[in-house]
Amino acid sequence: MFIQRSCSEGGTDDIYNTLDIQGQFSARDAKTIAVVDDDVRDFRLLKLLLGEATMPFEPLEYFKSLDDFMAKGVRTPDVVILDRYMPDSGLSETRIREIRARHRNCGVIVHTGHVTFSLRSAAAHQGAFAVVEKGCVDATSLAMLIETAAIMGPKIRMPGETLPTD
Repeated sequence: MFIQRSCSEGGTDDIYNTLDIQGQFSARDAKTIAVVDDDVRDFRLLKLLLGEATMPFEPLEYFKSLDDFMAKGVRTPDVVILDRYMPDSGLSETRIREIRARHRNCGVIVHTGHVTFSLRSAAAHQGAFAVVEKGCVDATSLAMLIETAAIMGPKIRMPGETLPTD
C-alpha cells in the first residue's frame, strides 16, 4: 500500500510505501519529545498522559518559551509539541517554519485550547504535522500521533524545500 501526498503550490507529489513506515514503527525506539508551553501545568498533564502510554518515550524536555527552544545548543528532538499561543512568542503557527529550519528532522505538533479550520490550515501550511486540542486525545492516540509525527513530520516539505538527508 502507498500513501500519496500532493503539494498544491508547485511542489512534487511524495509517495511513501506504508511498509517502510510500518518497519520504522516496529523498531520502537524511545522518542525524544520537547514541549514548548508557557504553562507548566499543560506540560505536567502531557507528561502524566504519556506515562499511561505503552510506547517508550525518553523523559519530556520542557521549554517555557519558543526562544528557549530555539536557542543554540538545544538538541533536536524527534517531536516538538508546541503551545499555540504564548504571550512572549505570540501565535506559534507563524514560527513553525523557523522551527523547521533550526530543527530539520523534528515533527511539529501544535497543541491548542481551541481548534479551528483556519488554525489547522495555517499550521499545516507552515509545516506542522498535526494540530491537537488540549484534553481531547487519550494516551494511546497521543502516543501514536507522536510516533507518526517523528517519522513523517520531517518528510513534510514546503515548496522549494528539499527533504532532510538524515
